[in-house]
Amino acid sequence: MKDYFRDDITISLDIEPHKDVLRETFGEALSNSNYDSRLIYNQRNPEYLQLTIYYNQSDYLFEKFELLKKNGISILSLIKPKITTRQWEYPDILDFSQSTIIDIQESHYWEHNKKPVIITVDNATILVNGSYVGDGRFQLTKNVFQHLDEYITYGGLGRHRWDDKFIEKDVNRKTTFGPINFILSFEHFYEQTYSKQNINILRDAYLTLSDGTKRLTDNELIQIGKSLCLLMSFYWNKPIDFFIANIRVNNIKNYKTRKILKYSDHFIDDSQDFLLKKKFKTFYDFAESVDYGKFSANSDILSEIIPRILKTKNVDEISSFMVLYNIIEKIRNYFLTTPFDGKQFTIKEEFDFKVSKKKTNQFIKNKIKEIREIVADADVEGFENKASDKVTFIRKTGLKDQFDSLLTYLELEPKSYDIDFVSLIRIRNNIYHGKLPEENIEPLITQMINLVNDMILKMTIN
Repeated sequence: MKDYFRDDITISLDIEPHKDVLRETFGEALSNSNYDSRLIYNQRNPEYLQLTIYYNQSDYLFEKFELLKKNGISILSLIKPKITTRQWEYPDILDFSQSTIIDIQESHYWEHNKKPVIITVDNATILVNGSYVGDGRFQLTKNVFQHLDEYITYGGLGRHRWDDKFIEKDVNRKTTFGPINFILSFEHFYEQTYSKQNINILRDAYLTLSDGTKRLTDNELIQIGKSLCLLMSFYWNKPIDFFIANIRVNNIKNYKTRKILKYSDHFIDDSQDFLLKKKFKTFYDFAESVDYGKFSANSDILSEIIPRILKTKNVDEISSFMVLYNIIEKIRNYFLTTPFDGKQFTIKEEFDFKVSKKKTNQFIKNKIKEIREIVADADVEGFENKASDKVTFIRKTGLKDQFDSLLTYLELEPKSYDIDFVSLIRIRNNIYHGKLPEENIEPLITQMINLVNDMILKMTIN
């Protein structure tokens, strides 16, 4: 199996809407035309994609692209399906609506008397008329390999065909996740080689979805695939994503398959340890404990904070501390507007006083002014000017009480975490104002990670 694959697709370029931009340089002979193109991508590792468009030299396509780009016109928006008058022909559709151009360059290596222009992009989608056997198949990035490897046992190679058992044990199993079933697996194949004696066996990792109803749309299946990648990332505590997917289509006339190609840029993490293994033996056990409705309801905040937790593994302690503190704040703010398990989260922002707010403010102002007696003469005026600013501060309960209230709201026991929220807030404020902490904050970071993980579990599992 070769690493690189190519799709030859005839496309058209929608030039006509931009005649006014091009006319002065290229004249009046401007019309939409078909072009041969080739999309090249790595089918074993995530990389940028290359779309090569072949054109007659007299078309000056590269120069037109340069001029259109200079005028703020998206080159990818010009790419349309092949122009055809045959009613029975349904050409493949390249979709670059979610893509970003990395580079555009011309090439001097002509092919079939055509000049190439090469557009490098980060991702692409292809709508195909032909059917894909299955509902959804996602090819996964390398961080999943070492963990998926624990779920299979390779047998020894026998001398005779009847005792040759390549895979001896495979504990991967179909598991229900919301409206679908899924399973993880390796696909094995022989590397093409010229050696007559030696063979190399290669493998790729896949997530496969099954929709028994056949009613889910391609976009719904894609979202479920993304959700499972997010949960795998959380469970194994490292970035895991897909970079190729083939999805069954059931709501676009004459098209049966959506193929997704994307560049997934994340670090390779070979670490073996992860916190959730103590609670869930396998990812399948974890997935079975997930409340699909609860997870879906909280998916926006989870999609934001889980990648942030993973990034703390590759930054210094100060950055890690600040990221985790920010996550805890985000979760607090999230629940102020989003009820959890039908309960509204409220923060007591001010102390209760026995008298009216007006009388309370006046009383506090008077007490602050009494302090004037011990203020140096040179600072009296400045102190009195700022005294009124302290009234609201004195009425406030403080951040410590807000964090304690959040843990109580989520039914988490504060004593389970060796975190002094007063110290936590002080360290955060010092770092924010440029003062590095004198104490060792590594133990505090560990406890913050434990806390954030438990908060995520509250938003995820039964």
